[in-house]
Amino acid sequence: MEVQLDTEQRDGVLRIALTGDLDVSTAPSVEERLIELEAGELPERLVLDLRGLRFIDSTGLSLLINAHSRGRKAGREVTIVSGTGAPRRILETTGLSGRLDIVEE
Repeated sequence: MEVQLDTEQRDGVLRIALTGDLDVSTAPSVEERLIELEAGELPERLVLDLRGLRFIDSTGLSLLINAHSRGRKAGREVTIVSGTGAPRRILETTGLSGRLDIVEE
């Protein structure tokens, strides 16, 4: 499967919406793209919108943790929009909902 990345920057926020499956086959290219974006002039807030994802495996979860850690080191706020479907359930099941900044909408 594939994952699609759509970016939008406005009002000091970079929003990255992911669609598809975030798994062992797609996470490396997504992480590479995130690192490229982070190397540029990013606003103080990064929003990762997962509502379009159908599936996330442990590799995808690692990507989210890494993005959050890089953001904190850079002094950037990283917010994850989970929605109410599969992304939300896996984040709650793994306990990441208490560790990362996660909102429903």
